[in-house]
Amino acid sequence: MEKYIVEAKYLWDGISSSVSSDMAICVEDGRIAAVGKAVDLEKANPSAKVLTGKNYLVLPAFVDAHDHGRGVSPVAFGAFDRALEMWLQDLNKLPCIPHYEACYYDGLRLVSSGVGTVLHSHNPNSFADIRKEMVDTAHGYMDAGVRSILCPLYLDQNKRIYYDRDKFLAGLPDSIREPFASGIKDKIMSMDEYLSLVEGIMADLKDEINAGWVEVQLHPNGGQWCSDEALLEMKDYALAHGMNIHLHLLETKYQREYAMRTWGKNFIKHYADIGFLGPWVSFGHSVYMDDEDLALVAESKAKLVNNPSSNLRLRSGSFRIHKVHELGIDAGIGLDGCAYDDDQDYLREIRTAWLNNTVTGVDGEVDYMKVLAMATTGGASVAAARLSEGIIKEGCNADFVCIDADRLYEPYADDYLDPLALMVQKATRDYVEMTVVGGSIVWKKDDSHAEKEKEAGRRLAARIKEWRASHPGRKDNELLISYVHDFYKDVK
Repeated sequence: MEKYIVEAKYLWDGISSSVSSDMAICVEDGRIAAVGKAVDLEKANPSAKVLTGKNYLVLPAFVDAHDHGRGVSPVAFGAFDRALEMWLQDLNKLPCIPHYEACYYDGLRLVSSGVGTVLHSHNPNSFADIRKEMVDTAHGYMDAGVRSILCPLYLDQNKRIYYDRDKFLAGLPDSIREPFASGIKDKIMSMDEYLSLVEGIMADLKDEINAGWVEVQLHPNGGQWCSDEALLEMKDYALAHGMNIHLHLLETKYQREYAMRTWGKNFIKHYADIGFLGPWVSFGHSVYMDDEDLALVAESKAKLVNNPSSNLRLRSGSFRIHKVHELGIDAGIGLDGCAYDDDQDYLREIRTAWLNNTVTGVDGEVDYMKVLAMATTGGASVAAARLSEGIIKEGCNADFVCIDADRLYEPYADDYLDPLALMVQKATRDYVEMTVVGGSIVWKKDDSHAEKEKEAGRRLAARIKEWRASHPGRKDNELLISYVHDFYKDVK
Protein backbone atom coordinates (compact mmCIF):
# COMPACT_ATOMS: atom_id res chain seq x y z
CA MET A 1 0.00 0.00 0.00
CA GLU A 2 1.34 3.39 -1.02
CA LYS A 3 2.61 5.65 1.76
CA TYR A 4 0.61 8.84 2.01
CA ILE A 5 0.04 11.81 4.29
CA VAL A 6 -3.31 13.33 5.27
CA GLU A 7 -3.17 16.97 6.34
CA ALA A 8 -5.42 18.10 9.16
CA LYS A 9 -6.40 21.61 10.12
CA TYR A 10 -7.42 20.05 13.44
CA LEU A 11 -6.63 16.60 14.80
CA TRP A 12 -8.01 14.82 17.85
CA ASP A 13 -6.20 11.60 18.63
CA GLY A 14 -8.86 10.09 20.90
CA ILE A 15 -6.58 10.48 23.92
CA SER A 16 -5.88 14.19 24.37
CA SER A 17 -8.28 16.63 26.03
CA SER A 18 -8.34 18.93 22.97
CA VAL A 19 -7.49 19.15 19.30
CA SER A 20 -4.10 20.02 17.85
CA SER A 21 -3.76 22.33 14.86
CA ASP A 22 -1.88 22.05 11.56
CA MET A 23 -1.22 18.34 12.01
CA ALA A 24 -0.86 15.38 9.68
CA ILE A 25 -0.99 11.60 9.68
CA CYS A 26 1.45 9.47 7.72
CA VAL A 27 -0.10 6.14 6.66
CA GLU A 28 1.86 3.11 5.50
CA ASP A 29 0.83 -0.53 5.07
CA GLY A 30 -2.53 0.04 6.72
CA ARG A 31 -1.12 1.52 9.89
CA ILE A 32 -0.24 4.94 11.22
CA ALA A 33 3.46 5.40 10.59
CA ALA A 34 3.68 8.84 12.21
CA VAL A 35 1.62 11.70 13.62
CA GLY A 36 3.00 15.22 13.84
CA LYS A 37 3.08 18.71 12.47
CA ALA A 38 2.27 18.67 8.77
CA VAL A 39 5.37 20.59 7.75
CA ASP A 40 7.62 18.17 9.67
CA LEU A 41 5.99 15.00 8.35
CA GLU A 42 6.12 16.17 4.76
CA LYS A 43 9.79 17.11 5.11
CA ALA A 44 10.60 13.71 6.66
CA ASN A 45 8.65 11.79 3.98
CA PRO A 46 9.34 13.57 0.67
CA SER A 47 8.18 10.64 -1.47
CA ALA A 48 4.81 10.28 0.27
CA LYS A 49 1.71 11.45 -1.54
CA VAL A 50 0.04 14.34 0.30
CA LEU A 51 -3.76 14.39 0.43
CA THR A 52 -5.04 17.92 0.67
CA GLY A 53 -8.30 19.61 -0.22
CA LYS A 54 -10.83 20.45 2.42
CA ASN A 55 -9.56 21.73 5.75
CA TYR A 56 -10.08 18.54 7.73
CA LEU A 57 -10.97 17.86 11.32
CA VAL A 58 -9.47 14.38 11.71
CA LEU A 59 -10.43 12.04 14.53
CA PRO A 60 -10.54 8.26 15.11
CA ALA A 61 -13.11 6.34 13.09
CA PHE A 62 -16.24 5.71 15.11
CA VAL A 63 -17.30 2.34 16.52
CA ASP A 64 -20.97 1.40 16.10
CA ALA A 65 -21.01 -0.79 19.20
CA HIS A 66 -24.39 -2.49 18.71
CA ASP A 67 -26.29 -2.91 15.45
CA HIS A 68 -28.23 -5.49 13.43
CA GLY A 69 -27.32 -4.98 9.76
CA ARG A 70 -30.93 -4.96 8.60
CA GLY A 71 -30.29 -2.82 5.54
CA VAL A 72 -33.92 -1.68 5.51
CA SER A 73 -35.81 -0.48 8.57
CA PRO A 74 -38.67 -2.64 9.95
CA VAL A 75 -40.82 0.46 9.36
CA ALA A 76 -40.64 -0.33 5.63
CA PHE A 77 -42.66 -3.49 6.28
CA GLY A 78 -45.23 -2.03 8.64
CA ALA A 79 -43.40 -2.74 11.91
CA PHE A 80 -43.73 0.80 13.20
CA ASP A 81 -42.05 2.15 16.33
CA ARG A 82 -43.77 1.24 19.58
CA ALA A 83 -42.81 -0.28 22.93
CA LEU A 84 -40.29 -3.09 22.41
CA GLU A 85 -42.53 -5.86 23.74
CA MET A 86 -45.23 -4.96 21.20
CA TRP A 87 -42.77 -4.14 18.41
CA LEU A 88 -41.14 -7.58 18.67
CA GLN A 89 -44.47 -9.22 17.79
CA ASP A 90 -44.45 -7.34 14.48
CA LEU A 91 -41.03 -8.54 13.33
CA ASN A 92 -42.66 -11.50 11.59
CA LYS A 93 -43.61 -8.96 8.93
CA LEU A 94 -39.97 -8.66 7.86
CA PRO A 95 -38.89 -10.54 4.72
CA CYS A 96 -35.78 -12.73 4.59
CA ILE A 97 -33.40 -10.02 3.42
CA PRO A 98 -30.11 -11.47 2.05
CA HIS A 99 -27.45 -10.71 4.65
CA TYR A 100 -24.66 -9.86 2.24
CA GLU A 101 -26.71 -7.21 0.44
CA ALA A 102 -28.14 -5.84 3.70
CA CYS A 103 -24.77 -5.52 5.41
CA TYR A 104 -23.01 -4.21 2.32
CA TYR A 105 -25.59 -1.44 2.02
CA ASP A 106 -25.56 -0.73 5.75
CA GLY A 107 -21.76 -0.82 5.68
CA LEU A 108 -21.61 1.82 2.96
CA ARG A 109 -23.95 4.03 4.95
CA LEU A 110 -21.80 3.50 8.04
CA VAL A 111 -18.51 4.45 6.40
CA SER A 112 -20.19 7.50 4.90
CA SER A 113 -20.94 8.44 8.50
CA GLY A 114 -17.37 7.93 9.71
CA VAL A 115 -17.80 4.44 11.22
CA GLY A 116 -14.92 2.00 10.88
CA THR A 117 -16.10 -0.89 13.07
CA VAL A 118 -19.56 -2.32 13.78
CA LEU A 119 -20.72 -4.88 16.34
CA HIS A 120 -23.32 -6.96 14.55
CA SER A 121 -26.02 -8.70 16.62
CA HIS A 122 -27.30 -11.26 14.16
CA ASN A 123 -30.97 -11.92 13.51
CA PRO A 124 -30.99 -15.06 11.33
CA ASN A 125 -33.29 -15.67 8.42
CA SER A 126 -32.86 -19.37 9.18
CA PHE A 127 -31.11 -20.99 12.12
CA ALA A 128 -30.27 -23.86 9.79
CA ASP A 129 -28.26 -21.47 7.61
CA ILE A 130 -26.80 -19.20 10.26
CA ARG A 131 -23.19 -20.24 9.63
CA LYS A 132 -23.36 -19.18 5.99
CA GLU A 133 -25.33 -16.06 6.95
CA MET A 134 -22.55 -14.97 9.29
CA VAL A 135 -19.95 -15.38 6.56
CA ASP A 136 -22.12 -13.39 4.15
CA THR A 137 -22.56 -10.73 6.83
CA ALA A 138 -18.81 -10.40 7.38
CA HIS A 139 -18.14 -10.16 3.64
CA GLY A 140 -20.86 -7.56 3.15
CA TYR A 141 -19.37 -5.29 5.78
CA MET A 142 -15.83 -5.99 4.63
CA ASP A 143 -16.58 -5.16 0.99
CA ALA A 144 -18.05 -1.86 2.21
CA GLY A 145 -14.85 -1.20 4.16
CA VAL A 146 -16.09 -1.86 7.71
CA ARG A 147 -14.54 -4.09 10.35
CA SER A 148 -17.17 -6.29 12.02
CA ILE A 149 -17.63 -7.94 15.41
CA LEU A 150 -19.98 -10.84 14.67
CA CYS A 151 -22.41 -12.00 17.34
CA PRO A 152 -24.39 -15.15 16.44
CA LEU A 153 -27.33 -15.30 18.83
CA TYR A 154 -28.35 -17.98 21.30
CA LEU A 155 -31.53 -18.26 23.37
CA ASP A 156 -33.13 -21.05 25.36
CA GLN A 157 -36.12 -19.61 27.23
CA ASN A 158 -39.03 -17.15 27.37
CA LYS A 159 -39.46 -16.48 23.68
CA ARG A 160 -42.07 -13.80 22.88
CA ILE A 161 -43.31 -13.32 26.47
CA TYR A 162 -40.90 -12.92 29.42
CA TYR A 163 -42.92 -14.38 32.31
CA ASP A 164 -46.29 -16.04 33.01
CA ARG A 165 -46.42 -17.12 29.39
CA ASP A 166 -48.93 -19.91 30.02
CA LYS A 167 -51.22 -17.39 31.69
CA PHE A 168 -50.84 -15.07 28.70
CA LEU A 169 -51.62 -17.88 26.26
CA ALA A 170 -54.70 -18.91 28.22
CA GLY A 171 -56.08 -15.39 27.88
CA LEU A 172 -55.79 -15.26 24.09
CA PRO A 173 -58.80 -15.90 21.85
CA ASP A 174 -58.71 -19.17 19.94
CA SER A 175 -58.09 -17.38 16.63
CA ILE A 176 -54.64 -16.19 17.64
CA ARG A 177 -53.59 -18.59 20.43
CA GLU A 178 -52.55 -21.46 18.16
CA PRO A 179 -50.53 -19.44 15.62
CA PHE A 180 -48.85 -17.55 18.48
CA ALA A 181 -47.99 -20.72 20.38
CA SER A 182 -46.76 -22.48 17.24
CA GLY A 183 -44.16 -19.76 16.79
CA ILE A 184 -42.60 -20.46 20.18
CA LYS A 185 -39.50 -22.61 20.21
CA ASP A 186 -37.36 -21.53 23.11
CA LYS A 187 -34.32 -23.70 22.58
CA ILE A 188 -33.24 -23.79 18.94
CA MET A 189 -29.98 -25.61 19.66
CA SER A 190 -27.99 -27.07 22.54
CA MET A 191 -25.01 -25.22 23.96
CA ASP A 192 -22.67 -27.80 22.40
CA GLU A 193 -24.29 -27.13 19.02
CA TYR A 194 -23.97 -23.38 19.55
CA LEU A 195 -20.30 -23.52 20.45
CA SER A 196 -19.69 -25.81 17.48
CA LEU A 197 -21.44 -23.22 15.30
CA VAL A 198 -19.18 -20.48 16.66
CA GLU A 199 -16.10 -22.59 15.92
CA GLY A 200 -17.38 -23.24 12.40
CA ILE A 201 -17.90 -19.52 11.76
CA MET A 202 -14.41 -18.76 13.01
CA ALA A 203 -12.94 -21.49 10.80
CA ASP A 204 -14.79 -20.16 7.74
CA LEU A 205 -13.53 -16.63 8.47
CA LYS A 206 -10.03 -17.55 9.62
CA ASP A 207 -8.28 -15.35 7.05
CA GLU A 208 -10.54 -12.38 7.71
CA ILE A 209 -10.00 -12.74 11.46
CA ASN A 210 -6.22 -13.01 11.06
CA ALA A 211 -6.27 -9.91 8.84
CA GLY A 212 -8.00 -7.92 11.59
CA TRP A 213 -11.28 -7.37 9.75
CA VAL A 214 -13.50 -9.70 11.78
CA GLU A 215 -13.95 -10.78 15.39
CA VAL A 216 -16.51 -13.26 16.72
CA GLN A 217 -18.15 -12.88 20.13
CA LEU A 218 -20.54 -15.13 22.00
CA HIS A 219 -24.03 -13.70 22.01
CA PRO A 220 -26.71 -14.80 24.45
CA ASN A 221 -29.54 -12.76 22.99
CA GLY A 222 -30.71 -11.21 26.27
CA GLY A 223 -30.93 -11.83 29.98
CA GLN A 224 -34.56 -12.91 30.00
CA TRP A 225 -34.00 -15.15 26.99
CA CYS A 226 -30.98 -17.09 28.27
CA SER A 227 -30.68 -19.41 31.24
CA ASP A 228 -27.99 -19.01 33.88
CA GLU A 229 -26.61 -22.40 32.87
CA ALA A 230 -26.08 -21.20 29.30
CA LEU A 231 -24.51 -17.93 30.41
CA LEU A 232 -22.02 -19.61 32.71
CA GLU A 233 -21.08 -22.17 30.08
CA MET A 234 -20.48 -19.31 27.64
CA LYS A 235 -18.37 -17.51 30.23
CA ASP A 236 -16.18 -20.59 30.75
CA TYR A 237 -15.77 -21.01 27.01
CA ALA A 238 -15.00 -17.32 26.49
CA LEU A 239 -12.32 -17.28 29.17
CA ALA A 240 -10.76 -20.48 27.85
CA HIS A 241 -10.62 -19.12 24.31
CA GLY A 242 -9.85 -15.43 24.91
CA MET A 243 -13.28 -14.31 23.66
CA ASN A 244 -15.82 -11.72 24.75
CA ILE A 245 -19.59 -11.94 25.28
CA HIS A 246 -22.23 -9.41 24.23
CA LEU A 247 -25.96 -9.37 25.04
CA HIS A 248 -29.00 -7.12 25.20
CA LEU A 249 -29.82 -6.30 28.81
CA LEU A 250 -32.35 -4.20 30.72
CA GLU A 251 -33.65 -2.43 27.65
CA THR A 252 -37.12 -2.03 29.18
CA LYS A 253 -38.80 -1.91 32.57
CA TYR A 254 -40.55 -5.18 31.75
CA GLN A 255 -37.17 -6.91 31.55
CA ARG A 256 -36.31 -5.53 34.98
CA GLU A 257 -39.68 -6.86 36.18
CA TYR A 258 -38.72 -10.32 34.89
CA ALA A 259 -35.54 -10.24 36.99
CA MET A 260 -37.39 -9.07 40.10
CA ARG A 261 -40.00 -11.82 39.75
CA THR A 262 -37.34 -14.46 39.11
CA TRP A 263 -34.67 -13.61 41.70
CA GLY A 264 -36.00 -10.72 43.76
CA LYS A 265 -33.16 -8.58 42.43
CA ASN A 266 -32.06 -6.97 39.16
CA PHE A 267 -29.99 -8.79 36.53
CA ILE A 268 -26.68 -7.14 37.43
CA LYS A 269 -26.90 -8.10 41.11
CA HIS A 270 -27.85 -11.64 40.11
CA TYR A 271 -25.02 -11.86 37.57
CA ALA A 272 -22.56 -10.67 40.19
CA ASP A 273 -23.86 -13.38 42.54
CA ILE A 274 -23.39 -16.20 40.01
CA GLY A 275 -20.00 -14.96 38.72
CA PHE A 276 -21.06 -13.96 35.23
CA LEU A 277 -20.11 -10.29 35.59
CA GLY A 278 -16.63 -9.31 34.42
CA PRO A 279 -14.49 -7.56 31.78
CA TRP A 280 -15.38 -10.27 29.28
CA VAL A 281 -19.00 -9.10 28.90
CA SER A 282 -20.74 -6.06 27.42
CA PHE A 283 -24.40 -5.14 27.69
CA GLY A 284 -26.45 -3.36 25.02
CA HIS A 285 -29.06 -0.74 26.04
CA SER A 286 -28.49 -0.99 29.82
CA VAL A 287 -31.30 1.44 30.63
CA TYR A 288 -32.80 0.06 33.85
CA MET A 289 -29.78 -0.04 36.16
CA ASP A 290 -29.78 1.57 39.59
CA ASP A 291 -26.75 2.97 41.45
CA GLU A 292 -25.83 -0.39 42.95
CA ASP A 293 -26.05 -2.08 39.53
CA LEU A 294 -23.77 0.49 37.97
CA ALA A 295 -21.31 0.28 40.86
CA LEU A 296 -21.11 -3.49 40.29
CA VAL A 297 -20.54 -2.93 36.56
CA ALA A 298 -17.74 -0.48 37.34
CA GLU A 299 -16.12 -2.83 39.85
CA SER A 300 -16.27 -5.78 37.47
CA LYS A 301 -14.97 -3.80 34.44
CA ALA A 302 -17.92 -4.96 32.35
CA LYS A 303 -18.81 -2.71 29.40
CA LEU A 304 -22.06 -0.95 28.46
CA VAL A 305 -23.48 0.24 25.14
CA ASN A 306 -25.94 3.12 24.83
CA ASN A 307 -28.49 2.97 22.01
CA PRO A 308 -30.11 6.40 22.37
CA SER A 309 -32.25 6.61 19.22
CA SER A 310 -33.53 3.08 19.68
CA ASN A 311 -34.32 3.77 23.32
CA LEU A 312 -36.38 6.77 22.21
CA ARG A 313 -38.11 5.09 19.30
CA LEU A 314 -39.08 1.96 21.22
CA ARG A 315 -40.18 3.93 24.30
CA SER A 316 -37.58 2.21 26.44
CA GLY A 317 -36.14 5.05 28.49
CA SER A 318 -32.79 6.83 28.77
CA PHE A 319 -29.26 5.69 29.50
CA ARG A 320 -27.81 6.94 32.79
CA ILE A 321 -24.86 8.60 31.11
CA HIS A 322 -23.96 10.92 34.01
CA LYS A 323 -23.57 8.06 36.47
CA VAL A 324 -21.74 5.93 33.91
CA HIS A 325 -19.21 8.72 33.37
CA GLU A 326 -18.94 9.44 37.10
CA LEU A 327 -18.03 5.79 37.76
CA GLY A 328 -15.59 5.60 34.84
CA ILE A 329 -17.40 2.74 33.13
CA ASP A 330 -16.25 1.95 29.59
CA ALA A 331 -19.29 2.52 27.38
CA GLY A 332 -19.92 2.73 23.65
CA ILE A 333 -22.68 4.01 21.38
CA GLY A 334 -24.65 1.82 18.96
CA LEU A 335 -27.22 2.56 16.28
CA ASP A 336 -29.17 -0.69 16.88
CA GLY A 337 -30.65 -0.51 13.38
CA CYS A 338 -32.85 2.29 14.73
CA ALA A 339 -31.05 5.51 13.83
CA TYR A 340 -33.28 8.49 14.43
CA ASP A 341 -34.09 8.93 10.72
CA ASP A 342 -33.35 5.35 9.58
CA ASP A 343 -30.23 6.65 7.83
CA GLN A 344 -27.39 5.09 9.88
CA ASP A 345 -26.17 8.61 10.71
CA TYR A 346 -23.68 8.00 13.48
CA LEU A 347 -22.87 11.67 13.98
CA ARG A 348 -26.51 12.36 14.76
CA GLU A 349 -26.45 9.37 17.12
CA ILE A 350 -23.54 10.94 19.01
CA ARG A 351 -25.65 14.07 19.44
CA THR A 352 -28.64 12.03 20.58
CA ALA A 353 -26.49 10.30 23.18
CA TRP A 354 -25.24 13.70 24.33
CA LEU A 355 -28.77 15.06 24.73
CA ASN A 356 -30.94 12.07 25.69
CA ASN A 357 -30.23 11.28 29.32
CA THR A 358 -32.00 10.93 32.64
CA VAL A 359 -30.82 14.14 34.33
CA THR A 360 -32.69 17.38 33.67
CA GLY A 361 -32.19 21.04 34.56
CA VAL A 362 -28.98 22.77 35.53
CA ASP A 363 -27.16 19.49 36.23
CA GLY A 364 -28.25 17.89 32.96
CA GLU A 365 -25.23 18.94 30.89
CA VAL A 366 -23.03 16.12 29.58
CA ASP A 367 -19.34 16.59 28.73
CA TYR A 368 -19.18 16.30 24.94
CA MET A 369 -15.61 15.00 25.13
CA LYS A 370 -16.79 12.02 27.17
CA VAL A 371 -19.47 11.30 24.57
CA LEU A 372 -16.82 11.38 21.85
CA ALA A 373 -14.77 8.94 23.91
CA MET A 374 -17.81 6.64 23.94
CA ALA A 375 -17.94 6.84 20.15
CA THR A 376 -14.26 5.88 19.79
CA THR A 377 -12.28 4.28 22.62
CA GLY A 378 -15.43 3.27 24.53
CA GLY A 379 -16.76 1.38 21.54
CA ALA A 380 -13.35 -0.13 20.88
CA SER A 381 -13.26 -1.46 24.44
CA VAL A 382 -16.28 -3.66 23.70
CA ALA A 383 -13.94 -5.72 21.53
CA ALA A 384 -10.93 -5.15 23.82
CA ALA A 385 -9.54 -2.89 21.05
CA ARG A 386 -8.59 -5.96 19.01
CA LEU A 387 -10.02 -4.67 15.74
CA SER A 388 -9.51 -0.96 16.18
CA GLU A 389 -7.90 0.89 19.06
CA GLY A 390 -10.17 3.92 18.68
CA ILE A 391 -7.18 6.25 18.75
CA ILE A 392 -4.77 7.91 16.32
CA LYS A 393 -1.26 6.98 17.40
CA GLU A 394 1.88 5.71 15.75
CA GLY A 395 1.67 1.95 15.24
CA CYS A 396 -2.13 1.77 15.48
CA ASN A 397 -4.50 0.77 12.71
CA ALA A 398 -5.09 3.63 10.30
CA ASP A 399 -8.81 4.01 11.04
CA PHE A 400 -9.89 7.64 11.02
CA VAL A 401 -12.52 10.02 9.70
CA CYS A 402 -12.08 13.44 8.08
CA ILE A 403 -14.78 16.03 8.77
CA ASP A 404 -15.20 19.26 6.79
CA ALA A 405 -13.87 21.62 9.47
CA ASP A 406 -14.75 24.80 7.60
CA ARG A 407 -18.38 23.79 7.35
CA LEU A 408 -18.57 23.51 11.13
CA TYR A 409 -18.09 27.28 11.28
CA GLU A 410 -20.66 28.16 8.59
CA PRO A 411 -22.39 30.50 8.16
CA TYR A 412 -20.54 31.94 11.14
CA ALA A 413 -18.98 30.77 14.39
CA ASP A 414 -16.24 32.41 16.45
CA ASP A 415 -12.96 30.93 15.34
CA TYR A 416 -11.80 30.18 18.89
CA LEU A 417 -14.63 27.67 19.43
CA ASP A 418 -13.65 24.01 19.78
CA PRO A 419 -14.41 22.25 16.47
CA LEU A 420 -15.23 19.06 18.40
CA ALA A 421 -17.94 20.90 20.34
CA LEU A 422 -19.36 22.24 17.09
CA MET A 423 -19.24 18.77 15.53
CA VAL A 424 -21.19 17.19 18.39
CA GLN A 425 -23.69 20.07 18.28
CA LYS A 426 -24.44 20.17 14.55
CA ALA A 427 -22.63 17.67 12.30
CA THR A 428 -24.34 14.92 10.33
CA ARG A 429 -23.00 12.31 7.93
CA ASP A 430 -23.11 15.00 5.24
CA TYR A 431 -20.11 16.64 6.96
CA VAL A 432 -17.95 13.56 6.40
CA GLU A 433 -15.40 14.11 3.64
CA MET A 434 -13.40 10.90 3.91
CA THR A 435 -13.26 7.71 5.98
CA VAL A 436 -10.13 5.57 6.17
CA VAL A 437 -10.12 2.00 7.50
CA GLY A 438 -6.97 -0.07 7.54
CA GLY A 439 -5.26 2.65 5.54
CA SER A 440 -7.73 2.31 2.66
CA ILE A 441 -9.99 5.19 1.70
CA VAL A 442 -13.34 3.43 2.03
CA TRP A 443 -15.47 6.55 1.68
CA LYS A 444 -14.89 9.85 -0.04
CA LYS A 445 -17.49 12.53 -0.61
CA ASP A 446 -17.64 12.32 -4.37
CA ASP A 447 -20.03 11.14 -7.06
CA SER A 448 -18.52 7.66 -7.39
CA HIS A 449 -18.95 6.76 -3.72
CA ALA A 450 -22.43 8.28 -3.59
CA GLU A 451 -23.43 6.25 -6.65
CA LYS A 452 -21.98 3.08 -5.11
CA GLU A 453 -24.26 3.54 -2.10
CA LYS A 454 -27.29 4.24 -4.29
CA GLU A 455 -26.59 1.19 -6.43
CA ALA A 456 -26.28 -0.99 -3.32
CA GLY A 457 -29.66 0.31 -2.18
CA ARG A 458 -31.22 -0.46 -5.56
CA ARG A 459 -29.76 -3.98 -5.54
CA LEU A 460 -31.06 -4.60 -2.02
CA ALA A 461 -34.52 -3.35 -2.99
CA ALA A 462 -34.54 -5.66 -6.02
CA ARG A 463 -33.77 -8.69 -3.85
CA ILE A 464 -36.55 -7.77 -1.45
CA LYS A 465 -39.01 -7.37 -4.33
CA GLU A 466 -38.04 -10.84 -5.56
CA TRP A 467 -38.95 -12.24 -2.14
CA ARG A 468 -42.16 -10.24 -1.98
CA ALA A 469 -43.33 -11.76 -5.27
CA SER A 470 -44.02 -15.02 -3.43
CA HIS A 471 -44.30 -13.68 0.13
CA PRO A 472 -46.49 -10.56 -0.10
CA GLY A 473 -46.56 -9.83 3.65
CA ARG A 474 -49.46 -7.71 4.99
CA LYS A 475 -49.70 -9.57 8.33
CA ASP A 476 -52.08 -7.94 10.80
CA ASN A 477 -50.86 -8.42 14.37
CA GLU A 478 -52.90 -5.69 16.02
CA LEU A 479 -55.21 -7.97 17.97
CA LEU A 480 -52.28 -9.92 19.40
CA ILE A 481 -50.43 -6.70 20.17
CA SER A 482 -53.43 -5.37 22.10
CA TYR A 483 -53.23 -8.43 24.37
CA VAL A 484 -49.48 -7.94 24.81
CA HIS A 485 -50.13 -4.32 25.76
CA ASP A 486 -52.72 -5.29 28.37
CA PHE A 487 -50.49 -8.04 29.77
CA TYR A 488 -47.58 -5.71 30.53
CA LYS A 489 -49.40 -2.41 31.15
CA ASP A 490 -49.55 -2.54 34.96
CA VAL A 491 -45.75 -2.72 35.41
CA LYS A 492 -44.46 0.59 36.77
